[in-house]
Amino acid sequence: MQETTPEIFIDGERVDFTTGSLTKQGGNTASKLSFTIPGDSVTYRRYWNKEVLYYFDKSDSSPMFRGYIMNAEINSNFSINFMALDILGFLTGLDRAAVPLTEDNNVDGMSIGSALKKMIDIAQLQAKIGTDFLGDTNPVALMPILRGRTMILDTIVGQLNGVYNVDNVKLPRRNFIKVIDDGSKGQLIFDLESNLETSVPMYTFDYTSNIINFSVQNRKIPTIITVQGKNSSAIFKHESAATALGDNSFNVSKNDLTSKAQCMDFAQKIFNINVQNKYEYTLNSTEGAYLEENDVVRIIDDDTDINGLFRIIGKTIAFGNSSHTITLEINKQAPLLDSFLA
Repeated sequence: MQETTPEIFIDGERVDFTTGSLTKQGGNTASKLSFTIPGDSVTYRRYWNKEVLYYFDKSDSSPMFRGYIMNAEINSNFSINFMALDILGFLTGLDRAAVPLTEDNNVDGMSIGSALKKMIDIAQLQAKIGTDFLGDTNPVALMPILRGRTMILDTIVGQLNGVYNVDNVKLPRRNFIKVIDDGSKGQLIFDLESNLETSVPMYTFDYTSNIINFSVQNRKIPTIITVQGKNSSAIFKHESAATALGDNSFNVSKNDLTSKAQCMDFAQKIFNINVQNKYEYTLNSTEGAYLEENDVVRIIDDDTDINGLFRIIGKTIAFGNSSHTITLEINKQAPLLDSFLA
């Protein structure tokens, strides 16, 4: 394994640390950096809510993580555990940002991208959350009429749940929010799930080269799928799969479906995409630290007879003392989001 020298900066000042971990779960969630530094109950206060940069190696030109300190715990051995979240941290958790939408100040009929930018401006978070590269979903979708106190991320993710790209693919692909770094600020963008039929893998993982451990687990497959369209609906049940796997129900709403036939076709696509992603994978490797959500890799595992392309869902890097471990999550997130469940 190649040795690295990680670095952490708080408010522009390099700090010494003993251990740390970076967790990126993907799926419209905030990335988390946890690390421990020597100190006492007085030391940590000057770091509260300060910007944190983490470099996987000191030679890197850009940080792997940029965020803000959200919590600190003092240990009995005169050290402090810090926890920082990236810019999505302002939109998640118990204190997540909300905005009041009124008749005079709202996002009615805006595209999802324009609505997200406006709500961030209303919440006065534009100094922390960049939207310069935000763009819009593919396909573009419009916001409904919303009034009252509105949670920003909850609302946007709720709208993303009904936006699927079906261009030139057998199975629908979802849109999601992703954080990138422009060199001085965290920026939100919309990304479209990679097309595994056409993508070129960024890495190949096998036991000969870089796999330490590769685990595979089954996950629940929906066998009874109800799709509610605009003034139409359909119920699809795969009888043989239900007999083998059980009656697992899944309910979906998609307002651009206008006939029972369209609803039935979409239900079958939902079943097929879940069958295609019927396993959960966890990969421990010596490589792949710079992979991010939605990157495509090839896995070759002769023991389980797996040889194919997969999307990166998330990763965890534990670091300290010039060593690190890399854990990649692959296809762990359900193809269709949990908020579709009845």
